[in-house]
Amino acid sequence: MIEPSSHNRVILTCNGLTAQIMALCLYHAGCNILWLAGKPTTNPETALPDNRTTTIHQAGMNMLAALGVSALLEQPAWPLHRILVSDRAQKVGSDSRSEWPLDWKDDAPMAHVVLNADLKRACQSLIDTYNIPSRQVNITSVSTHNKRIVTDSDGCEHGFDLLVICAGGQTDLISQTGFKKINQNAVQTALVGMISSTQPTAHTAYQRFLAEGPIALMAMDEAHYSLVWTVSDNTADRLMALPIDGLNAALNNQFGTQAGQLSFCEPPLRWPLTPHYIRKIAKNGVVLAGDSAHGLHPLAGMGLNLGLADAGCLLDCLIQARDSGLAPSHISICEHYQSKRQAEILALTATTQILNRWFSRPNGLIRLIGGVGMSVIGRSALMSQLKQLAIGGQLSNPALFSGRLPH
Repeated sequence: MIEPSSHNRVILTCNGLTAQIMALCLYHAGCNILWLAGKPTTNPETALPDNRTTTIHQAGMNMLAALGVSALLEQPAWPLHRILVSDRAQKVGSDSRSEWPLDWKDDAPMAHVVLNADLKRACQSLIDTYNIPSRQVNITSVSTHNKRIVTDSDGCEHGFDLLVICAGGQTDLISQTGFKKINQNAVQTALVGMISSTQPTAHTAYQRFLAEGPIALMAMDEAHYSLVWTVSDNTADRLMALPIDGLNAALNNQFGTQAGQLSFCEPPLRWPLTPHYIRKIAKNGVVLAGDSAHGLHPLAGMGLNLGLADAGCLLDCLIQARDSGLAPSHISICEHYQSKRQAEILALTATTQILNRWFSRPNGLIRLIGGVGMSVIGRSALMSQLKQLAIGGQLSNPALFSGRLPH
């Protein structure tokens, strides 16, 4: 049986960070939301502490401030004032300039590091304040033919004007709704964790490209970094079997001494990498957002930033339609959303794939050419353009990225 549906109903899926932020944006668009948040996958009482972090560019922080999220963080976001990138392993006796051919510095923060759990709590606090209703059910099927209907895991059917899918990159809702996903199998695994250092972090982020993949360190306070260490699947098996002392030795051997002596605070988590690209992410009253719309390699730290831009751009599209007297079912919303998001998603997907494949290779001619290219970039005007991309708001600039709520 189909539940009674108001004219402006928007259905939102999943309950991850992007979905929470999307819920807040839909609220500010004045939408009548039905949020099917999914069934819990873990028991909160037995779940391990979540020390994962998210790197948010400055434009994204402007958005979180406008939404009221950043003011509710229990731990202030940690600013990054310097980003160092290298295409090679550490060489003994090399100077800093040759060691890190890309070196961005700024008195103003270029990005911020936030604990995922803290960000989720802040978002949930606002969701509770606004009394945004949600149901802990999954969507099992979607129809967009004669009528727009979703069926949930309790067997209930719900009509909708607009369906926003934020259910991750592996959800079968992508194919169910007719979107074509291009998988870009990296055959790589990310080891994610929190590490301590014997040296002050100095508000610095590092990225060192090695033969199997990059190692990224993002300062999260004065003494700790958030780590994303990309390796082959086989190497991940070997590393995860090591005791913590063996992991520490392997990490320091691979990264070098630039950031001091590094030690895992706890064993890392393992995340298989499944990057993907979807050319068209909106049609027939359905829009994809977050990892459902794009799956980037984590080397750029742009995953949630793209999700923030998705939510901000959809808010702009809905308000523009509302001001024109159009319902969320109107075709222009999907068309405008697709237009606003296409360039940034394509650019970052291509960039991350090229960088990972170019530099994550054994030593040889191609890697040597790549290293020369990075050194040239480090001495050119392109450095400034890349820095602006890192700060955000260049290829996509929703109103929220300027720190204001659209009206």
